Amino acid sequence: MAELVFIEGISGVGKSTMVHMLSEELQNQGYVVKKYVEFDYENPLDFYCTAYFTLDKYERLCAEYKSFVGTIHSNTINAGNVRLVRYYNGDIPLFEEPLLSELCENEFCYKPNRLVPIKEYTSVYKEVWSNYASALDETYDFIILDGSLLHHPINDMMRNYKIIGEQAISHVTALLCSLGLVKRHIFYLKTDDISRQLKKAHCNRGQSVPTDNQIKFWEMRYKNDLIVLNNMQEDYKIYDISYGNYDLVRKQIVDDLIYRKKTKINRLDTNF
Repeated sequence: MAELVFIEGISGVGKSTMVHMLSEELQNQGYVVKKYVEFDYENPLDFYCTAYFTLDKYERLCAEYKSFVGTIHSNTINAGNVRLVRYYNGDIPLFEEPLLSELCENEFCYKPNRLVPIKEYTSVYKEVWSNYASALDETYDFIILDGSLLHHPINDMMRNYKIIGEQAISHVTALLCSLGLVKRHIFYLKTDDISRQLKKAHCNRGQSVPTDNQIKFWEMRYKNDLIVLNNMQEDYKIYDISYGNYDLVRKQIVDDLIYRKKTKINRLDTNF
């Protein structure tokens, strides 16, 4: 049965690197693995460049852009009475103007122009996650996700809704509950010097040096992540990558995943 592996942590700690490393190692050991890294268009539990429409507005959109209906439908996620339309695949736009601008105008979570109410935000997430869990592809032994549980949803809630603490806990708890009995594993990568880690990551990516405000935001993010982790009634493990010991952490996570899969252990021992 497919198991979900969530790799979490603040920006720059190496989540995507770890996802690639875990995927390669597990495949080398004979497991069938699917991975989703940040900004992956195909990620079924994460949203990047995705437009939000109520059902009536979605129908009007399709009627107005009849020549694009097929492409609209093929990029649509059904979420109850809501339709989410992905409009970029990485840096590649999936639609032409003026439709592309209209979709951008209705962005759901990444710097939206019009916020949906926070209850609706969580409700849509829950619907998508529940639908995914009920139709989980059992072809895979492990499905590894980069920041889909904490990183991106909490970023959106902090930036767009100014939410921390209890409401963030409620949102993440709701997502985990919507997965039902699907087995999942949560691994959090931490650093003892967030400022240093951010500066190193920005340098490696060819980005400008992070500002003091950016550093303060991620320091607050880390504190908020811990609050959520400690209150979500779910087991997890934290690994310190402060000294670049990714190979060791990769080995520990792989050994843990394989041991629990073979012994059918469902719970983690919480570790700080």
